[in-house]
Amino acid sequence: MANAVVVTVSSKVVGSGFVVPYNHHEGLQLHRPAPGRPVQPVLYQVPIYEVRVEDAGTYKAVRFALRNTGRTPSTRACDAGLSHERSCTPAWLPYYSPHSFSGTGRQGAWRLIAGQGFLIHEGADSRRREVGGSLGCIEIVDGGWNSFLADIERRAGASCNQIGQLRALTVKIQAASYPFAKLVS
Repeated sequence: MANAVVVTVSSKVVGSGFVVPYNHHEGLQLHRPAPGRPVQPVLYQVPIYEVRVEDAGTYKAVRFALRNTGRTPSTRACDAGLSHERSCTPAWLPYYSPHSFSGTGRQGAWRLIAGQGFLIHEGADSRRREVGGSLGCIEIVDGGWNSFLADIERRAGASCNQIGQLRALTVKIQAASYPFAKLVS
């Protein structure tokens, strides 16, 4: 038996972070800053949102991102992420690892909507100068992933696998408009 746990993905902006436009076919969006220079990721600055584990910790997350379209306007609206209010009981994916950077946290992710690619998973750690591509998943950033999972497990009194099997986690996503992203490099 697991205690019920509630995670709220809020509409409250608590800072800014960086994402690289991404898609599954081309991968990360890259550019060459000058002839003869190595390619670098295209970086956009996006808002960071507050994520709360009820009666436990508060975390920071990338919530909205950009698809790799090959374009690099100086400002563009984010076009990936969950903007409508919803509540879901996610499934635990024990073997998931981030696709565009080498994470240092525990493997795993919460699949928010069955049959769709929206997850809560480890995000890039800006303290390590790490950036990653994002397609609109909720990404717990700056080394908070392990603590986020530990808070959920502590509140539930069970492992993530058990919580997922028992459907003891509820994720409440607050409505938020797609923000604008600003080209950095």
